[in-house]
Amino acid sequence: MKLRDQNILLISPEPWDHIFVSKHHYARHLAERGNRVVFANPAGDRWQLKDSGVAGLQVLDYPKFVKGLRKLPTWVSQRLIRHKLKQIEKHCDLTFDLIWSFDNSVFFDFTLLDTYNISHIVDLNQDFETAKAARTADICFYTTQHIGDRLSQFNPNTRFINHGYNAKPSPSPKTLPGAHATKVLYAGNLNMPYLDWQHMYEAIIQNAQADFIFLGPLIKEQSNQNPTWKYLTDLLHHERTYFLGKVPADELPAYYAAADILTICYQEKHHDDQANPHKMMEYLGTGKMIAATYTEVFAQYKSPILSMSQSNTDFGLQISECIIHAKEWSDGSWQQKRKAIAQDNSYSRQIDRIEKLTPTSHV
Repeated sequence: MKLRDQNILLISPEPWDHIFVSKHHYARHLAERGNRVVFANPAGDRWQLKDSGVAGLQVLDYPKFVKGLRKLPTWVSQRLIRHKLKQIEKHCDLTFDLIWSFDNSVFFDFTLLDTYNISHIVDLNQDFETAKAARTADICFYTTQHIGDRLSQFNPNTRFINHGYNAKPSPSPKTLPGAHATKVLYAGNLNMPYLDWQHMYEAIIQNAQADFIFLGPLIKEQSNQNPTWKYLTDLLHHERTYFLGKVPADELPAYYAAADILTICYQEKHHDDQANPHKMMEYLGTGKMIAATYTEVFAQYKSPILSMSQSNTDFGLQISECIIHAKEWSDGSWQQKRKAIAQDNSYSRQIDRIEKLTPTSHV
């Protein structure tokens, strides 16, 4: 299917005013290709269609489905979904050619719809009406094998599409705290239960010549969700750790630019369900050295492109290797190789790949 001059309804579990993630970037890039895109916010309590600020892209608020939609008999829910689509088309004054859904809790049964239908699951927690949405979609896309195995049970036309990369202008670097020459940085929600603070703590102790900077929200009362939390409480007062809190998303590149090593450290029991962290693509796009625990999707890349430990006990060693080889591994040629991986996964490239996987016409 040529993804140009199409009317596309994009179903997102996050609203347009959320920090931009894959759904927002796909919507923008599809609009820039000359499609007419309606970005549907999570269902609410009103009808409203407004401009997004991007030509060809509008943002839709629409009322919720009837309560208990997912528990109704299939023949009833199918007709209610079709009716809701007709209401949306009337409100938008468009007849849609394509529904591109990142959310299988709504529009989870495409049986009675005349559109071409994509179920694109990029988040592990999107597991509501997986069987119905996957079975009735024309094609399914996934970002990790864990998700792919789940979808392919119900639809053999299931394909891998990696996380997209959204290139940003190179900013002037921020000034990072600490007296040491080497700066190691992690950015993300610090309350996530899969972070491995034990091996992060050990890596910090092991690499005394580096400062460690952490960006992201941190709520200390959520300690019971992470079995390694007690190590974080020690790090909060360590002389070489700096917790700078949440920073605006558009400032992250400036922090990345100031760091020497970008890092990811997830508990081993989560290596499967966190096999493709989206931030890895962001990290690669900076060209900086990366030290990480095992992530399946990126296991094909070896040092110096990506320093990855097979076992979390070796995570600190990966940081040490980056420090030892910093001059060589940070030179322009290795930076360019990392950037090239990210650029090969730009949203524009991913849409090109999706075009080739969808039929030239839909009946």
